[in-house]
Amino acid sequence: MDAKTESRAKASAAERLLDNPGLTVERLPMLTVIFDRLAASCAEGMRPYSPAILTCFVNSITTDHVWDALDAYDGSVAAVLYSPELDARILVGLDRRCIFSLMEVLLGGDATERPFDDDRNFSTLEVRVAQTVFEIAAEALHSAFGPVIAATFQLERVETRMDFTVMGRRNVLAVIAKILIQALDNGGQMFIVIPQPALTPIRQQLSRDLSSDGSASDPRWQKLMQEGVQKAGVRAVAILDEQTLSLGDIANWRVGDLLPLNATAASKLRLDCKSQPLFWCELGQAKGHYTLNIAERVNLDEMPLEQFLEQAGEAESC
Repeated sequence: MDAKTESRAKASAAERLLDNPGLTVERLPMLTVIFDRLAASCAEGMRPYSPAILTCFVNSITTDHVWDALDAYDGSVAAVLYSPELDARILVGLDRRCIFSLMEVLLGGDATERPFDDDRNFSTLEVRVAQTVFEIAAEALHSAFGPVIAATFQLERVETRMDFTVMGRRNVLAVIAKILIQALDNGGQMFIVIPQPALTPIRQQLSRDLSSDGSASDPRWQKLMQEGVQKAGVRAVAILDEQTLSLGDIANWRVGDLLPLNATAASKLRLDCKSQPLFWCELGQAKGHYTLNIAERVNLDEMPLEQFLEQAGEAESC
């Protein structure tokens, strides 16, 4: 082995020793929870600025080297966010298509024309809109990381030409999340780049699987929630008879008119709550008041909804 080859091999070995162990997204299920919460919070935060319905959803979560990831977003606008708790900087960016689509929506476009798209520098207004989105994303990240760590994210600066050196060495691995932002059938992509060293200290928390973690729930909170739900006020309605009439018949009703019913004292009443049939009941009396004796539960599987009225009318012959 010549000196040049030996030197290159030593350098490669040194880089491997300095590299942290790679993060596998599949082994960190909390990352999916975090980015789902981030997308939902971003959509909620941008709603007051958009006259049209705006949606955000996670397209993919992958790992790659920082510089390789950022090279794919050349020409985008990005913000550097610093987290004191993680002692790391992350990058949040919007591609050109996303910026132009947002401008189209915020300025009252109706999607009859395609958003403007040109290979030019971003205007001051476009950068300002992007900065507003980054500020919303910073708050959303704070909320999304809440179940794992109480991390804050401070907006340091907005870059139209990304300085890759702020993210560390060229070969540092990072988690890259791609979030699609859409409104009026137009949209683009938000990307979040989090270097691996920022996540390594909280790796154990990120590896929790809430779906199989029975201890993740708070028993006291569950009890309070159950008690609160049980105390919720709802309205129950007992229906003796229902008829289908024309609008003309109803318009001809006058005070003093008699409306004949098909039901009798032996007919069953249907007890509904929030338009949901619950029970068949028998009418009775006790201490001068009418009462309902629950006879049987309404079986939604065996009886289609349109047959309820038929049974209520036929019950008098039973």
